[in-house]
Amino acid sequence: MKQLWILVLCLFALKSEAQQVPFFVGTYTDKGSQGIYLYMLDLKDGSSELYATTVTDNPSFVVKSTDGTRVYAVNEMGDQRASLSAYTFDGDNLSFVNALPTQGSYPCHIAVSPKDPLVIVSNYGGGSATVYNLDEHGELAQQVQLLQHTGSGPNKDRQQAAHVHSAFFTPDAKHVYIQDLGSDKITIYAVKKDQGLYKLQEEGSLATPAGGGPRHIVFDKKEKNLYVLLELTGEVVHYKKSGNTWEILKVSSINEADFKGGNGGAEIRLSDDGKFLYASNRGDANSIALFAVDKHGELELKKVYGTEGTGPRNFNFSPDGNYLLVANQTTNNIVVFKRDSHTGELSATDQEIQVASPVCIAF
Repeated sequence: MKQLWILVLCLFALKSEAQQVPFFVGTYTDKGSQGIYLYMLDLKDGSSELYATTVTDNPSFVVKSTDGTRVYAVNEMGDQRASLSAYTFDGDNLSFVNALPTQGSYPCHIAVSPKDPLVIVSNYGGGSATVYNLDEHGELAQQVQLLQHTGSGPNKDRQQAAHVHSAFFTPDAKHVYIQDLGSDKITIYAVKKDQGLYKLQEEGSLATPAGGGPRHIVFDKKEKNLYVLLELTGEVVHYKKSGNTWEILKVSSINEADFKGGNGGAEIRLSDDGKFLYASNRGDANSIALFAVDKHGELELKKVYGTEGTGPRNFNFSPDGNYLLVANQTTNNIVVFKRDSHTGELSATDQEIQVASPVCIAF
């Protein structure tokens, strides 16, 4: 009987531990932050506990490798200190491995291939994308390309030059789409292996609505629908694939119909089942828009939620899809919303994390 009781207690402990999932918060360090924060999210009630802190400068974008053993973070600086850093993650702490310069200024986004040893950093200030290869251990091996973009747009305040804002791999990892906010352009690259190195080869481009400023994108799993978030106009552009060509199907506002303020489209994500799309506006709206996605991929705006803070630059789903965490940069808080997987709707949980300048959440 005693042995059975010990077994029950052990199983209970394992179940309890399984309810805790790690996530990383990237920050700006000029207003009191230390760097990268590791929290544990309790999937039972949405509460979080600070677990560890990694000191580094302006890790404004953080991403985990597919197997979860590596973490990559940009150091968003405007000079030669702009870099990409690699860490190992053992489930408890980050350990610094190495860093390489980005050869551009203000790096703001990282894309890690789910298939090949390839990482891409977007340099907003430099208007370029830096391509790195990884070694067999996930360490940064070398920079293999610096893809310089050029161009401008009609918004003289924000589009005076190229501003590469993100790079995203297609679901099959065979192509990369790079968004240039400055020129209202998405450039499509094929992933190629050349003499043992993985590189990008330009294949074409997409024009986005003038003055919109493409920031982030998301594909559906079959790569038949592409959704582009326009930062400057607060809109989502829905592209539909016809053969090998993308065609604009619809442009939808992420705001309430009577909204009159300034826009700052920031993050866009599709639920794992593909039925709901979310987009944040860190402008005057400080909101998250919920869209229903029908079987053809078409969008219908269902509701717009306040984020209980200002500057919602980034948000992410918990691994089970039951929570949505929003990083409010200006008010230094991360708000945890409960998410209904059947309706897509969000509701308050009263769970909140206080952290200086949160700008990225990575599970």
